[in-house]
Amino acid sequence: IDASSGLSWHGRYQIIKGISEGLRYLHEGLKTPIIHMNLKPSNILLDHNMIPKIADFGLRRLVGEGNARCMGTIAYMSPEFIERQIISHKCDIYSLGVIIIKLITGERLYSGHFDMSSDRFIELAHEEWRERLQKTLNGMSLEGYSQQIKKCLEIAFKCVELDRHERPSIGDIIDRLNETETLIPEEVRAVHTRIDSTHSELLEVHPQELYFPFMLKGRCEAMSSCSLQLKNRGDNRVAFMLVASNPDRYLTRKPLCGIVPPRCVYTLSLTMLQQTASTSSSDSSDFFTLYTTAVGQHDLLDVPKDVVSVEYDYFFKKVQKMPGARDKVQVATLKVICDRRPATKSIGRSSSPEVIPRSFESRVAIHRTN
Repeated sequence: IDASSGLSWHGRYQIIKGISEGLRYLHEGLKTPIIHMNLKPSNILLDHNMIPKIADFGLRRLVGEGNARCMGTIAYMSPEFIERQIISHKCDIYSLGVIIIKLITGERLYSGHFDMSSDRFIELAHEEWRERLQKTLNGMSLEGYSQQIKKCLEIAFKCVELDRHERPSIGDIIDRLNETETLIPEEVRAVHTRIDSTHSELLEVHPQELYFPFMLKGRCEAMSSCSLQLKNRGDNRVAFMLVASNPDRYLTRKPLCGIVPPRCVYTLSLTMLQQTASTSSSDSSDFFTLYTTAVGQHDLLDVPKDVVSVEYDYFFKKVQKMPGARDKVQVATLKVICDRRPATKSIGRSSSPEVIPRSFESRVAIHRTN
């Protein structure tokens, strides 16, 4: 990834934050801390949601065996290790700084600009990104993201201090990254949270925008429907709760709740009540929020039909209060669009038998995947 690639700043920042959180787990989250010693872009794997995973501990194993030879990629290795084979957590911090600089500017450190001060380099990179952001942002959003980029560059250059004792700890880096997020207006952060969350590791969600055919009030077919498919490719039971932002607009006013069995597809048919002529096809104020979490074999079994939504709501709130809740409960926001075009089915009907749970007031089909 370089500065000219199509990845947005927000996407780059999420990668920076993800790598930093992974490194914090290695340095501070284990009983026996791990020094990676080979942190570089080729060892940062991105999943289909662009979530980074730190890989390749091969060099760390060599170091653990007493072999401190320079076996990694030299451009990402700290000078004290290259010159004197000194090993510490600050070696990984140096590598992280080089990676952040490359993610933001496309440069490893600032090769070709060694006659330039770090302050001048940060200023030029900041100006370049500001010009790029001006094409899509303005006002508080532009200023917030612009300052966040500058702060991230400043963090990166602290990480690559020649004196390892001047480099921050990974905990300090995370704290400073969190501080940069407060520079972004809350409403803008909320939009990005919804966009980022439309992909779920627990369930594949399709479609991510719910299209309801537009039907004017007074016609025989006043209600319109949209199918939503939840696919579980894993081995765990996954509980879900689908909550409408404007429940009075739909046939099902209570949250839709259920369990997607392992390697199964769960299809919901959502029904919208009569629409008005003033309803816009670009109406972005209406949405569904999908909460998902992996559950045990005995969780949420035999829930009485008259308290299904209450039981699921209580269960999700309980899980959200547990340590590590951010990883346990996944949240996706699905935008609602009233489509004025002729109705088309977004998902083909399953050949499996359909059932109608009384607790849903909505059609459901469940079938196994291959």
